Amino acid sequence: MKKRYAGVVVVLMMGALVLTGCASLQEKMNGGQESKQAQPQSRYLDFSDVLIPGDLEKDAKESYLINNSHGRLVVKGRVYADSLAQFFITSMNTDGWAMLNQYKYQGSIKLFFKKSERFSTILITENPLATWVEIWVVPQERI
Repeated sequence: MKKRYAGVVVVLMMGALVLTGCASLQEKMNGGQESKQAQPQSRYLDFSDVLIPGDLEKDAKESYLINNSHGRLVVKGRVYADSLAQFFITSMNTDGWAMLNQYKYQGSIKLFFKKSERFSTILITENPLATWVEIWVVPQERI
């Protein structure tokens, strides 16, 4: 009788372990899908034709806008500089900007764009705490 009882207990414990393992596996799988869905969406902030990655937040103290069309926008976040540069190259092209030049210097990446009567420069600076992005959009006649 005791052997039968011990066998039932062992089977129940093994079943509980298997169910716990399946539940945690399913949770990990769902967690991966939720994290992909929870990623912030890219959006337009001060400039209607300069897309900003969702991982970056605006630094209002460092940003200013003149006549709703030009000025300086500063955003920051924990994103790799090289991936940000590629994002801006792709999205600026999609929004009608032509790339003029780019260069890397001492950990920073500088991008230059032109669109009709405006110029834009994007300076990406990566450091251990955050990556800073300084975006300037200026009318051509003021250069």
